[in-house]
Amino acid sequence: MSLIDLDDDQRWVPTHVNVTVLRARGLRTKGKHGSRYLYTIMQVGKEKYTTGLVEKAEVPEWSEECCFELLPGILEDGGRSAYPPGSGDLVLTVMHRVLIGLDVFLGSLHMNSSIENILNSKAGRKEKERGELQVTVQFTRNNMTASMFDLTIKDKPRFEIIHMFMT
Repeated sequence: MSLIDLDDDQRWVPTHVNVTVLRARGLRTKGKHGSRYLYTIMQVGKEKYTTGLVEKAEVPEWSEECCFELLPGILEDGGRSAYPPGSGDLVLTVMHRVLIGLDVFLGSLHMNSSIENILNSKAGRKEKERGELQVTVQFTRNNMTASMFDLTIKDKPRFEIIHMFMT
């Protein structure tokens, strides 16, 4: 049975994607004396997250996770045509932190439907060996209703509800 044949309430369509950047290997050295100050930028559409800075590591390990909300229908057949190109792609960029000046680009990984972990050069540049990035990508569905969402608000005073029932 295909997804198209199922009713809307029976289909499993993810609403979020959890991305965990685990580690990198084989990265180019850009700092003086082989020093490395590395971080990764994770981006889906306009939403961005940055990992912490890993200092002086041959094989940097982050093990940092973030969660992106997916655009409605972006993963369904024909759903990408309703959005600008690249708005649903996961882009991971590895950077070298520089104390003075702009940070140095080491490589990027664009994930849309293909799964590969080899870092690429910038567009228009000669392709070089840039290393590999190990990530996990998990699609999840958040079924939170409006009433459940109200219960998760921490600064909502609950004593008013109790007081209302006691009077």
